[in-house]
Amino acid sequence: MKEKIINEILMQMEPHISTETLRILETIIIKALYYVEVMKKETELSTEMDDNMYLLQAYEMNVRKDGLSDKTIKAYMGAMRNMLCVTDKNIRHITSVDIKYYLDTYAGKGNNTRTVNNERRFLSAVFTWFRKHGIINANPVEAVPIKKERHPPIDYLKGMEVERLRVACTNPRERALMEFLLSTGARVGEVPQIRKQDIDWGTGEIVIYARKTSEYRTVYLSDVAMVHIEKYLKSRNDNSDALFAGVREPHNAVKEDGLRLIVKNIKEKAKVDRRVYPHLFRKTLATTLRIKDCAIEDIQQILGHKSPSTTLGFYAAVNQVHLRQVHNKCVSVGA
Repeated sequence: MKEKIINEILMQMEPHISTETLRILETIIIKALYYVEVMKKETELSTEMDDNMYLLQAYEMNVRKDGLSDKTIKAYMGAMRNMLCVTDKNIRHITSVDIKYYLDTYAGKGNNTRTVNNERRFLSAVFTWFRKHGIINANPVEAVPIKKERHPPIDYLKGMEVERLRVACTNPRERALMEFLLSTGARVGEVPQIRKQDIDWGTGEIVIYARKTSEYRTVYLSDVAMVHIEKYLKSRNDNSDALFAGVREPHNAVKEDGLRLIVKNIKEKAKVDRRVYPHLFRKTLATTLRIKDCAIEDIQQILGHKSPSTTLGFYAAVNQVHLRQVHNKCVSVGA
């Protein structure tokens, strides 16, 4: 068994290193494994696997009871099931080596660095819960470093793109939704819960509940947004309390997927040559506020971020136009 492993390693390394280096590698591996007993991994006992099912069911039941969203639970459980299929071990016996092996395998399937880091984060959240509840002594994910990511430039809508989207709106609901997202920067998951009576028409304020932070915050409607939302509400003939309601009975609030579809339809009619999605309006609001010299702390409050680093790092990074404005304003040229 040991000889087979050595040969397999050498065969995989042969295309990448010289013959002399390959001989050195063989010597090193033989020395490293000389006092190690190597055995073929056998399938865990069925009771071990049954225990995994019990632990995952217990986790899901408890976090659902504690208010974790269905979307988050689905992501966490999916990561755990995929990892257990690869490692074929009991949750109590998973080590950092197992986690690293799984994430390397996951990356090898074409997943980018950010996606792999998200998978690591999902696993860490579940193992942290197991640790806190005494099921394991330590979280094995903590010993696996986060992969370094290359952050792309901040994605946001330019002025002409916004106007093209506005022109492409062919019904009051489309325009109302677009202006609402541009003005409030609300997360798409926060929109379905908003009711018509939540709007303070005197101030344009709406108090919403953010599941992501488990806190209430106030968002603000611009004059343009208020005009188009009012026009949309007057065009409706239903009795639904939802701010954005379905066009068919029983006119329930439009869910997240429905909101994404509305935005996608606007984009296709506008023939904008780029991806347009609800969260892009949130990024656009943040970047616009930053370009207009709004303080990071104020943007943080408007967007409902717990940490200012989130605001600065992902939404409100200054672009080249803003940097040029700062440079022109602050640097004086001598005679």
